[in-house]
Formats: sequence, C-alpha cells, structure tokens
Amino acid sequence: MPPSSKNKDPFSDADWLAWFDGSAKPNPGQCNLACILKGKNNALYRHTTSIGYGDSSDAEYQALLAALQLITDKVPDVDRTKVLLRGDSQVVINDVLGPDHKASARLTHYRLQARSLMAALPGLTLKWVPRHKNTEVDALMRSNVDIKMTDTAA
Repeated sequence: MPPSSKNKDPFSDADWLAWFDGSAKPNPGQCNLACILKGKNNALYRHTTSIGYGDSSDAEYQALLAALQLITDKVPDVDRTKVLLRGDSQVVINDVLGPDHKASARLTHYRLQARSLMAALPGLTLKWVPRHKNTEVDALMRSNVDIKMTDTAA
C-alpha cells in the first residue's frame, strides 16, 4: 500500500521549499508581502515588508519577486538546486509562466523582472496552491510584525 500523501516528505521533490503572498487592503490600498524559504538542512528564512500603495496584483507580483531574490541570495549552489516555490495568486503565476500574447500589459515590468530572476534558477518549479494551503506565509504577511529578515539557518 503506498504511503498517504499526507505523510509524504515535503522535501521529496525539492531541496528547498518557498512560499510567497501579497495583499492590498483595501484593494487598491496599502500593500504588504511575505515570503518564506525552508531548506532540508533546517534553514529558515522569512521576509515581510510593506511596499506602499497598489492593488493585489502589485502586491502578489512583488511578493514573487521578493521570494525569487531570497532564493537567489540564500540557496547555496542555486544553479544546481531544486526549489519548489508556491503562491496562491493564479493571476501572477499564470502571467509569469504563460505566453507573452496572453500576459497583462500592466504587469509587464514585473513579469520581465521575475523571468530574469527565474532564468538563473534552472531547478525552480513555480506552482499555484489554493489559499487554504498557503497559510503559513499568509499569516506572516498579515501579522503586522515588520520582520524584514529572520535568518534561523542552522
């Protein structure tokens, strides 16, 4: 009998796991973002910040960019490492992964930055997850605690 997916090792498909989330309150309004990066070696990085005024797409895309930069800065041998990055914004994930002719013109500058960062991460997989499965980074983003960067790497 195969093991239950609930008991599956979260690192079975990647060396590092990452999540991103952004929010605008109201929408448009004050934007906040958060990202989390976890390594098999118990390394843990968290980043959250307020980014000014915008809408939810601005916040989510800037959260993606922050996560990609965190991965670039913190993952050793990033060009040879598998990283699974998850977010709950279908708009942003579909925009950055989709064909240019279907992309949002208003989000072009974000898409170009994200694709540039992603080009240096050949082992990166970007995946959409439902909001109810993005709870840890969502709670961090909504926490009103200005963490900026917490480095708890072992």
